Amino acid sequence: MTSSPQHVELPAPVDVLGLPIRPLRTDGLIELLAQRARAGARTTACYANAHTMNLACGDPAYRRVLAASDVLYADGASVVWASRWAKRRLPERMTSADYFPSFARRCADLGLSIYLLGGRRGIAEAAAARLKELIPHLTIAGMQHGHFALDCSNEVVDDINAARPDVLVVGMSSPRQEFWLARQGDALDVPVRWCVGALLDYLAGAEPRAPQWLCRLGGEWLFRLAVDPLGKWRRYLLGNPRFVWNVLRWRCGRTHMHETPNEAMKLSRSSST
Repeated sequence: MTSSPQHVELPAPVDVLGLPIRPLRTDGLIELLAQRARAGARTTACYANAHTMNLACGDPAYRRVLAASDVLYADGASVVWASRWAKRRLPERMTSADYFPSFARRCADLGLSIYLLGGRRGIAEAAAARLKELIPHLTIAGMQHGHFALDCSNEVVDDINAARPDVLVVGMSSPRQEFWLARQGDALDVPVRWCVGALLDYLAGAEPRAPQWLCRLGGEWLFRLAVDPLGKWRRYLLGNPRFVWNVLRWRCGRTHMHETPNEAMKLSRSSST
């Protein structure tokens, strides 16, 4: 017998570098998004890691998009580390590649459908095939690659709406995925919209995952850098020290952002009503 979703409260956010991060654990995030999809509650979920927070420090428009999301959670160990100087510490990192099959299985058990948007041509189809292999009773409402021209967005939105999914998974690079979702949000007739980055590449086997022991130690970035040094050196070798610098400035009372932390928290509260 399929169990009904247990009510999960959306916890008050924790201010980390002026952004409102929800102190959720993995099981809570899975159940929260599943129950919101089942209830038809419009919900936007985004992740925070060192890269996206660095982007937010330099781009106030991107920062506003993250702050206005309903569920902004810690995707990186670096964000959990930074929260030690917040009023409350975040409980854990939650990288979607670690638990998305569990979320998809919960959706299948509740009769919820998923639409996969992102990756190069063929990636969404390969990710869907892998999910169906793992969870045969999962309904994949539709698939679409993420390398479309922005002026084709209306056609993409029409295809998504015609498929009537309960959950839209958007797997593109940051900040493209978050900006696209923010611009198309009113037109999308989907309860839960979730930015997941490279998740579809991982599911499709197009990008390898680091060993679990290294992920638990917070060293997944080292593996990604070793696998793709030309593509990732700037993000990690320059981005990680920049993130530490931003944390130190924030700890000293200088957010290095264009709005105050209180404004970001107000945006978060208003988006959750």
